[in-house]
Amino acid sequence: MKNFGAKSKKFFKQNYKSLILLFCLSIFNLVLLCIGFKAHNLTFGKTFILFVIVSILLEIALTATVYFANRHSWKIEKLFLILASIVGVIYVFAVPIGRTPDEASHFFRIYEITEGHFVSETPTDGAMPGSNEPVEIGIVDEYANRNVTYAKIIESLGTTTGEETAFITTSAYGYSFISYLPQTIGMGIGKIFHAPFLVSAYLAKIANLIFCIGILFFCIKYIPFLKKIIFFIVFLPISMQAMSSLSADAPIFVSAIALVTFVLHSIYTRKTPFTKKHFFILLALCIFITIGKIVYAPLLVLLFAIPKERFGTKKQKVFWAIGLGSLVMMVYLIWHFASPTTITNDGPAQLSNIIHNPLLLPATIIYSISRNVVLYISGAFGGYLEWFNITPTMIYIIASYTVFVILCYKARLSFNIQKLLKILSCFAVFATTVAIFTAMYITWTKSGESIIDGVQGRYFLPIMLLIPICFLKIGSRSTTSKTIIEDNSSIISNKDYPLYIFIICETVYVISTIATTHL
Repeated sequence: MKNFGAKSKKFFKQNYKSLILLFCLSIFNLVLLCIGFKAHNLTFGKTFILFVIVSILLEIALTATVYFANRHSWKIEKLFLILASIVGVIYVFAVPIGRTPDEASHFFRIYEITEGHFVSETPTDGAMPGSNEPVEIGIVDEYANRNVTYAKIIESLGTTTGEETAFITTSAYGYSFISYLPQTIGMGIGKIFHAPFLVSAYLAKIANLIFCIGILFFCIKYIPFLKKIIFFIVFLPISMQAMSSLSADAPIFVSAIALVTFVLHSIYTRKTPFTKKHFFILLALCIFITIGKIVYAPLLVLLFAIPKERFGTKKQKVFWAIGLGSLVMMVYLIWHFASPTTITNDGPAQLSNIIHNPLLLPATIIYSISRNVVLYISGAFGGYLEWFNITPTMIYIIASYTVFVILCYKARLSFNIQKLLKILSCFAVFATTVAIFTAMYITWTKSGESIIDGVQGRYFLPIMLLIPICFLKIGSRSTTSKTIIEDNSSIISNKDYPLYIFIICETVYVISTIATTHL
């Protein structure tokens, strides 16, 4: 007992700052939980007590996992795998199906792919593309209603499809079946075992989560630096929500991080030429990104930063660059011409405006950013969840942004990069941003509007990892390699606890906020 007391005293002395932070954030979360219950007119009875107990236990369990990982010298990717799996599964069931942006449409698209409709049909009356599917699956549209409850979802889980069909449209018709590979596998497994369609849908969500966490595990493992920044970005509420949904945006986001990881690993870690496996991985990543959303194609310029030694010679690098680019473009064009196309009524007018007034688009983009920059940043850091009806407290949003800035600043103090890599990263961020605004200007904004409509903070997640790279100092490849020192003996030190505690408490708060919305 005396030994236990001495150890406890030593532990508190070494970690008192982190323990005080955990206590303060737990109390803060409890206050916010009370406010949430009152806002939704929920009674402070057994359900509230259960929420409090579960929230505190989850905070303690996740924090204890971090402490255990540090004591047993886990690598950061192992800690990520455990925490992300736990939190991701909670998100899968905390956010009802259909509640994330366009998830009902993603569900219909995945369902028709599992039925063999790889390309949506375009009706003769000019309506939105879709396919003939069982009428029962249309119930998912109802779950887009913010008032959907867990009781309603549970009640509908056993619903099966009948023989009656109807033409069900989907706004996700433009997404290739390649973008839904993990979700299709999950839903396909459900169909093989004749599970009700909602159960199959949840299997598709879990499959998407497994795919994303699996890829990110290897990203954190192999990226030579910026490991904690990937960890932080992935645990942002908006990222977790996407990965635990049916959305095709999550595989695109993960593929973008994987591409950056591949490039950095090729520059600073790998010393031998690529094998066929590496070229296949590179091709798959490029196809996933471009065919998913062409606005992220500028990320592919990062490949030019890979040293010629990885390809063998300079001529071989040119050969592989041309061959890879041609294959990616060919796949994209095949899908582009095979898939149905519909243009909004204002689309032609907006294109005409751009052609006849070249300065109009840049001016509109600059004005839109100046007016809505806070909205975009807030959205990227989880300010608008589900169908934008859940708005976490700005205290956490501002704190998340501050933590990200601090992580970027620490990276700048610790690492140098090649000048070419920095230039290409800045170009990719700039070009992708312009592409996002241009796409939304043409397809979403009404003619004559001064602000581009439809741009959301979550659209910038695929380029978020490039932001700290854009601010790193320039150095030669040799000096940069010497600067990058990985500590393989321990994932974290005591001074890193506050980062993980903040991530854990923010996660528990957001999950509690989502859950109270659907009781």
